Amino acid sequence: MTALTDIIIILFSFILSLGLTVIVRRWLVKRAILDRPNERSSHTIPTPRGGGWALLGVLIPGLMINAFATIKAVTYSPLIIGIVLLAIVSWLDDRRGLSARLRLGVHIVAAILGSLALPDHATLFGGALPFVFDRMIMIIGWVWFMNLTNFMDGIDGISGVESIALATGTCLVMTIAGIDNLFVANLTLIMTGACLGFLALNWHPAKIFMGDIGSIPLGYLGGFILITLATHGLLMPALILPLYYLADSGITITQRTRRGEKIWQAHRQHFYQRAAMGLGRHDRVVYGVIAANAVLIAATLFAINYPLMGLLLGITVVAILLGWMHKVSRT
Repeated sequence: MTALTDIIIILFSFILSLGLTVIVRRWLVKRAILDRPNERSSHTIPTPRGGGWALLGVLIPGLMINAFATIKAVTYSPLIIGIVLLAIVSWLDDRRGLSARLRLGVHIVAAILGSLALPDHATLFGGALPFVFDRMIMIIGWVWFMNLTNFMDGIDGISGVESIALATGTCLVMTIAGIDNLFVANLTLIMTGACLGFLALNWHPAKIFMGDIGSIPLGYLGGFILITLATHGLLMPALILPLYYLADSGITITQRTRRGEKIWQAHRQHFYQRAAMGLGRHDRVVYGVIAANAVLIAATLFAINYPLMGLLLGITVVAILLGWMHKVSRT
């Protein structure tokens, strides 16, 4: 696949996503489907919520076309079924609220379906564990990643920026490491274009929010591309790329658990949320995340041949980012 083809895929996905985001926003406003501010919100005015429909309008057809184009329609059909299932349940949750148990059950089913799109003997740990245990860890980790992506979707632009970083980093790692998987390579390009188009209206001050119907499917696909890296012997790069999300969500949830709080309830205690409140602007925080992700991508590429050194660089930049967020949140 040539560089020109890559650019065309990104550009087409961007234009389609941007157009659909405008259309979906009008539809949401007309039907008064709004996220109204409360004491846990990071926004101050009612904002249309459900923009994930625009992303899915690019991602789901893109997955289907990609599967047929790469002659892998049967192989990747479980992944497509999984994201459709997540879209339906996430939308119902956005509109009327569903129990945490039901949502978790559907997330597990979707992850199991997605795992069927992997090669039969694909493992995270290169055979170091029995296959059943390895696959169980994969499913649990995938479900967790879906939910942490949702937890971290709390200020304007952050989910789109993070998804672009994961997709870009994965694409670069695959290219440098010589991983021949055209379906996943195309998927990273489609994700990048779709998120760029959505960011045009989701950047601070956001005119639309993606809602669970956007964040959960993005976490699903983000988990899939990271798992693909891990099953090709690149577990360390797959952990370094989302390291900021893993650290912010992990530390915050650990602190809330110690305080006896319900971790699935909305709040404003993540590092990025407190930093946004301290600075008074979401975009300044997101710029910090972009800068850190650029270094994380470099660390990921370094980790292809020097895993521990790449991890050390990743931990260092995430520690600096979290330290800065903590500092500005106190101002």
